[in-house]
Amino acid sequence: MRKHFQNIPLFSIFFGVLIPVAVIVQWNKNIESDLAGYKIYWGTNSRTYSNVINAGLDTSYTITDLPSGQIYFSVTAYDMVGNESDYSEEVTVNIENGNDLSSNNTNLKCYNFPNPFNPFEHKTCIRYFLELEQYVTINVYDMNENLVRNLLPSTLKSRGEHTDVFWDGKSNFGNYVPNGIYYGIVKFGNEKNVIMIALVH
Repeated sequence: MRKHFQNIPLFSIFFGVLIPVAVIVQWNKNIESDLAGYKIYWGTNSRTYSNVINAGLDTSYTITDLPSGQIYFSVTAYDMVGNESDYSEEVTVNIENGNDLSSNNTNLKCYNFPNPFNPFEHKTCIRYFLELEQYVTINVYDMNENLVRNLLPSTLKSRGEHTDVFWDGKSNFGNYVPNGIYYGIVKFGNEKNVIMIALVH
């Protein structure tokens, strides 16, 4: 049995607070009737993978605690009797300050938590800190820079920490958006802060 992967449509790194560095791997669904699941292979050498993850029937997976340096990823499919496909196209990313990155990032002006988040289980909170009373605007965009959701129109906010803005994974039209990486843009004063939000159903 052979299974073929067209491509890996989304492959991104995001930086969070609860999960300092993570990679979300997503791939096209295999349509064969005897499909039993997928495996993700990764390692520090091309086509020589020292780690394997059974992702089940999901078509996306978040991998955390990766080491610094060049990391190579590939995906296979397997059927109900254990036959496994060839490796998919290999994707590589360079991770800086991987699992050496401190998780004590409470001094950041903006971040969201939890990250990644599943909108069917909870919302993600947009946390930001103001040194002065200022007007704040918060919007969510997709990777093509299309506006997805206006979370906070220009509003005067007091100085200090704010955790009163949440995103439920829906667009301005009230529909749940697909899995992927989204940009939370927090503007106050002359600053524009970008948060990378990972949404995984």
